[in-house]
Amino acid sequence: MPEENKLPDTILIAHVTVHLLSGDSFELLPFESAEDVKSKVNDLMESWAKSGFLLRGRYIYPWHQVQRIEVTSVEELSRQESEQQLIDWEINDQFRLQQDFWKTKKQREKKEEQKDSGGNQPPHAG
Repeated sequence: MPEENKLPDTILIAHVTVHLLSGDSFELLPFESAEDVKSKVNDLMESWAKSGFLLRGRYIYPWHQVQRIEVTSVEELSRQESEQQLIDWEINDQFRLQQDFWKTKKQREKKEEQKDSGGNQPPHAG
């Protein structure tokens, strides 16, 4: 009986990529399960289809914009390795989202600077 309560030594990790009709794609944070990672992925797809939207960072993706969802790989890691990998993936994902935000903000600032420089020029004498 005590063996039933024992946690498995390894964890299954599924890597999933979402492909949009626009041609863009992005990876979801990996799914993990000790026994059935496929059901975790299926649960997400079912809830996404029911709600019609997936929230990822600051983006909302409507279901009708999705071309396909692809499980790119499944790996089996020790419990300790999987915990560290998930921490690393979350940190990297947050870093990418922050970089995208700052990249967008820098582009906006450049556009505003261009508008400002155009508005400070004296009018042409006619």
